[in-house]
Order: sequence, then C-alpha cells, then structure tokens
Amino acid sequence: MHKQPSIHSSARKQASFYNNPIFSFTSGQSDKDALAALHSLISQKTGLRHINLGKTGIGNAECETISDALTSKECNLIFLDLSGNQIDDERVAVLCAGLEKNTTIKYLDLSENKITDSGVETIRRCVERRAELGSPVQQVWMRENP
Repeated sequence: MHKQPSIHSSARKQASFYNNPIFSFTSGQSDKDALAALHSLISQKTGLRHINLGKTGIGNAECETISDALTSKECNLIFLDLSGNQIDDERVAVLCAGLEKNTTIKYLDLSENKITDSGVETIRRCVERRAELGSPVQQVWMRENP
C-alpha cells in the first residue's frame, strides 16, 4: 500500500490538489534518456499531477525540455516545483514560453534560484497572459531569489 506523503497543515489548504503519483528527478545531471523520460512524464497523460524537480541542477537542456513538454495538450500537471536550482532570467524566459501555452499548471515554485527583477517581470507577464486566457496560475513561490 502506497502511503500518502504528509503535508504540513498550513500547506494543506494550498495543496488540496495534491495527488499521487509524484515523480522526483534526483540525478542532478541529465542525459538524453533522462530528458526523454522527463518529457514523456510531463507531456503525456500519466496521472502525474505534482512533479518535484527541486535541487536537481536544472540547466538549459532541462528548461527547454520542461517548456516543450508543458505545451502538450496531454500534460495534466498542476504543481511544478523547480526550487533550489540555478534557474536564471534566461531560463525563466524559456520556461514561460511553455507555461503560457499550458492550461493545467496552477502552482509553480521557483524559490531559491537566480531570478532577478527582470525574470520576475517575465513571470508576471506570463501569469497575466494565462489569466487573460482563462487558465490562471494561482500561486508562484519566489522566496530567496536575488
């Protein structure tokens, strides 16, 4: 029997969307097979609703893969955790290109990255466009960025 991970009570209200299964990409370095697997998990109807890619060394290749996968009509992710990586303003722009075309992501964690005011502005515009299209992002976490 698979046990549901615990959620702090303060987060439970924000995380009412939380369902299994959860995928964690923990290799820290990717190769073509890992990127292909990641793309498949995000872009296909797998039942995956929450993906934790925090502190995994997300780089340019992974951001491009994630962005491309988010554009799939089969993507059904609700929560995307990219916290604790080296995501900078350039990578944020790449991610937002896919996020703008996605209709399912409601929660995005970009905490503890290298995102400056310029990247925050890119995210703000992306979130506004999603809201205008009728599929708003409900919360973006940005704590501990420069």
